[in-house]
Amino acid sequence: MILSFAFKDGKAFFRNRFVRTEGFVKEQEAGRPLFRNSFSRGSADGSPFFNPFDLRFKNVANTGVLAWAGQLYALWEAGLPYAMDPATLATSGESTMGGALKGTTFAAHYRIATEADGSRRWVSFSTATGFGGSTVTFYEFAEDGRMLHETQQKLENTSMAFIHDMLVSEHYYIIVLGPIEFSGKKFVTEYVFSKCSIAECLTYNPDKPGRVLLVPRPGRPSGKQGLVARSVEIPPCFVFHHVNAYEQEQAGAGGEPTVVVDTVAWDSVSFEVNQYTYGPNYYTGGSRSHLVRYVLPPGAAAASPHRLLRRTVEFASPDPRATARPYTAVFGGCDMVDHPLNWGPIQGVFRADIDAQLGLSPATSSAEARAAAEQQVAASVDGTAPGVKTDVWFAGPRRFPGEPLFVPRPGSDVEGEGWVLVAVHNADTQTGEMVILDAQNLANGPLATIRLPHRLPAGLHGSWHDAYLGPARPRGLENAAAEPRFEELASIRAL
Repeated sequence: MILSFAFKDGKAFFRNRFVRTEGFVKEQEAGRPLFRNSFSRGSADGSPFFNPFDLRFKNVANTGVLAWAGQLYALWEAGLPYAMDPATLATSGESTMGGALKGTTFAAHYRIATEADGSRRWVSFSTATGFGGSTVTFYEFAEDGRMLHETQQKLENTSMAFIHDMLVSEHYYIIVLGPIEFSGKKFVTEYVFSKCSIAECLTYNPDKPGRVLLVPRPGRPSGKQGLVARSVEIPPCFVFHHVNAYEQEQAGAGGEPTVVVDTVAWDSVSFEVNQYTYGPNYYTGGSRSHLVRYVLPPGAAAASPHRLLRRTVEFASPDPRATARPYTAVFGGCDMVDHPLNWGPIQGVFRADIDAQLGLSPATSSAEARAAAEQQVAASVDGTAPGVKTDVWFAGPRRFPGEPLFVPRPGSDVEGEGWVLVAVHNADTQTGEMVILDAQNLANGPLATIRLPHRLPAGLHGSWHDAYLGPARPRGLENAAAEPRFEELASIRAL
């Protein structure tokens, strides 16, 4: 489902429509499940009888969304994008981006990088796994939808690549490969007997390291020559979502730059589908996520993380104008526990201002400096590393925010000046809200709250578009003529 909040003349307009994927339409017509997904156990309707070697799954188009070149794209990493009308939210169908996509998948995550001439590029990727190993393909699209570059990279020593997100810097595409393995034993002994899903056949191996892979971008205006793909070993972790990356050139050097990678690293990960997993014990130690920085000097074979916050965080992102550039401000969701061992679900929104030189200067880059900073993060009152300042808004004990989106203030070129928009589930009223915060003073609380008379489904990711994409003649505006409007079904046929 796509949710849309459009703002015009001081008013907000909410709409929602289901993405009419092929699977959605056929299942609605049939009145029952027809297609399996990555977390299905057995057949689509729950029967234990199914073909376990049919690994085709329903394209749910439910993870990412982006308005680009006159289209709205609903994205899911194991299928092609679904194109929609950005004004009406009507579904057009699967898209190959004008024939640019030759495979069957396209990532749900992307980066919008601003070039030196002010133009923007949609940078994304796809992955493929076969008997010969895994391959990742990177794409760059111009603002008019044309594909500018396609770069393919074979992933050495990687039989199973689970890559959910990517980063981009001036000269590199960047991915983080966690120690994820496909369990053939689990496939044979559990999956084929409907005891687990295909996703649950992915296992985390804490005895193997992670890797940061840097792949050179083609056609960069600097004309820098001789850059090659390189892999940097990191301690074991898993990454769903990245923050930002940027480069720092070495004084007097024309070769490889130092690359800074900021991300959210999980201590471990499990793909088990079990509603009983998330009890109180889950939030003690275990699989929690941290805001960290990796600094990758030229020729480095390994790197260790600089932990930036004690608090558990997710869904973190920069001011979008700072993508692939040195920056300071990070926005994201966080827990309200802020404890070295205990943690909790997302119930707040944070801003962290990070010294862009953190980890780059000799005073902060040594192993001793990292260890001292780690101790400060664990023991300090505000739970921050040296060179990090935070601002936090707590939604309330029974209110649960989703992914925060930073929106720059029009006419301002100050990083981090604008607003933070976040959808919130109110468990007391069982309704949804859209909260608008001052990005420079989160702790002061909402500037405005849009209260809906119904729930908002728990979502994943969103995006902001500067142009108004609401109704052509919004109701409630002066002199606005009445117009027919699409009404989404109040309830979808029971499956």
